[in-house]
Amino acid sequence: MAIYLRVSTAKQVDGYGLDDQEERCRAWVSYQLRNVRHVIVDIYCDGGVSGKLTHREGVDRLTSDIEAGLIDVVVFGKLDRIGRTMRDIHRWVYDVTDCGVRVATADGRIDSEDQMFGIQLSLLAYMAEVEHALILERTLGGRMKKVSGGGWASGSPPFGYMLDEEGEPVVNPAELEQVIKFAELAIDRKFTRGECASALNEAEYRTRTGKLWEGNNLVLRMRLAIRGYVDFTFSGMNEDGEEITTSYRLELPPLLPEDRRTALERALDGMKGNPRTSYSDHMLSGHLTSLCGHSRYGAARAEQGDVVYRCSNRSPAAEGHTCKQIPGEETERLVWDEVAKLLTDPESIKGLIGEWLGSVPERAKSYRVRLAEIEGKLSKLRTTRRKKIALLAASLDEGDEDDQRLIMELKEEIASKEKGLREEQERIIEWLEDAERKEERADGMRSLIDRIGANVRDLSKADKKRTLEILRVRVEIVGEGKPARAGGSKDPMMEWHRENSIKIPLSISDEQWGRVEGILAGEGKAEGRPCFEVLLEKLRNDKGWHDYDRDERMGGKGWGVFYRLARRWFTTGAYARALEALGPYEGAEVSSGYTLPPMKILGGIDFSPENVVKSEVHQRTPSTKGITAERTPDVEAARGAAA
Repeated sequence: MAIYLRVSTAKQVDGYGLDDQEERCRAWVSYQLRNVRHVIVDIYCDGGVSGKLTHREGVDRLTSDIEAGLIDVVVFGKLDRIGRTMRDIHRWVYDVTDCGVRVATADGRIDSEDQMFGIQLSLLAYMAEVEHALILERTLGGRMKKVSGGGWASGSPPFGYMLDEEGEPVVNPAELEQVIKFAELAIDRKFTRGECASALNEAEYRTRTGKLWEGNNLVLRMRLAIRGYVDFTFSGMNEDGEEITTSYRLELPPLLPEDRRTALERALDGMKGNPRTSYSDHMLSGHLTSLCGHSRYGAARAEQGDVVYRCSNRSPAAEGHTCKQIPGEETERLVWDEVAKLLTDPESIKGLIGEWLGSVPERAKSYRVRLAEIEGKLSKLRTTRRKKIALLAASLDEGDEDDQRLIMELKEEIASKEKGLREEQERIIEWLEDAERKEERADGMRSLIDRIGANVRDLSKADKKRTLEILRVRVEIVGEGKPARAGGSKDPMMEWHRENSIKIPLSISDEQWGRVEGILAGEGKAEGRPCFEVLLEKLRNDKGWHDYDRDERMGGKGWGVFYRLARRWFTTGAYARALEALGPYEGAEVSSGYTLPPMKILGGIDFSPENVVKSEVHQRTPSTKGITAERTPDVEAARGAAA
């Protein structure tokens, strides 16, 4: 036996609430199981916890013990102790009864061993949800009645609207003029949001408070203006002291014709960053955020023949703004390397997909079993219905009104049972369809990951950008970058790596050192390998020779000893031969001399059906969950990402 108790407020936890429930539950146990040997293994309690919470410590522990086979019977004080909605109540009860556990309430209304169990459960679950809604209506009745009648409940209406004398929202002619002008700029002239704001300001249009328009504020106000409705959320407290909320949607008169409104929505969707023309050309535009919080966009520099990412914060009011442009190719390579590492580990991604899917497959299986049981009961009802009615009719007098009423009551009883089973069947079919859709999305993602294989690093820039969009990758700069060292001539070793496109080894194994030791011999074996490894580190980080003065890894000698040995290796060709002798190795690209700022690379699986479908079209476009990487300058240097 298990007893479950729940109340919503601290007052009831300390007062009669829990005690009263436990007393009623124990009374039910004593009476119903008076001739059966039993033991109450535990009393599971959620004190001061809302019934609308999906996960509660007490009920979660109870569910785990049921799944472990430790419990045969569960008794509640009332049905609404399980949950607030029909869906939550049904799912929990049927999952538990599918495990062979008897479920009952102390008030005697529910018992899974009763023949009318399914009908009673549906009715009482419905009543519990209705009562919850009535409580809210009683608490918030005035405002809800006002908004349901087309009135305005609270706050200011969206831009483009005003309240008339009766408090109902109507179109504001002056603001409508601005909306029409903005639509012309955004749709017909394809202005960016910044250009739209400037054009409206030049035309002497202003915000509702009389201020100049700014791009971000303009897009937000226009998006709310044209969507055609407002959602009100009402909050209150029920009799248990539990906070309850509900939402009500109020439709607004349209500001624009539907075709124009739809076109403006598309234009607004394209205003998520700076110059839209650059977004299709540069991989990280729309995904990269500066330390100041503004987005960065890619810009090609024809004179230098490269790409940089610039901060969009160019407002005159941005005093002290210090965000510098960063090299494009190195930043893109850094981000893609991080994403590609996860994408080339398909089993890891499939594990994440499995975590997202959770217990859905098991639940779907239990739903199918339940549907088969319901279909069996319906079939049995159909088979026995005529027989029962015929037998009853044969034993009664056709002319007797009471006998005929008895037959009608039997028909109604059977029809009621069948209706209850049909309603239950429909609900479970809905749950099963939801579970199957999730399984289908997960299978689609797994199939996609299998097709990616080893091609992830060979994707075109357009495919990479599409992948970042599906993964919802965002890159946040969390520190300052460092400029190239001032003064001094170019390091010939660095230039040799750049000119020959030779990567710098990340590490040297014992077996690899054995192949190059003889080539580099000449300055003593004790310091040869440490010096070679420090040299590789110096080149990866683009540091100066003086940075390694008295380095303990080389016996604490001055930087000059390190410099002379490294220069001899390079000028005699020993360094080049040593790299060739290493064989295939994992290496880092030579840095540009600029240290990229540290970044956080974040992302997540998007299992929405439209993204799964789009992913199928781009067969090598992956999807992952929970990508999280934070790169610091030291790590980036080791990875060869110019930092």
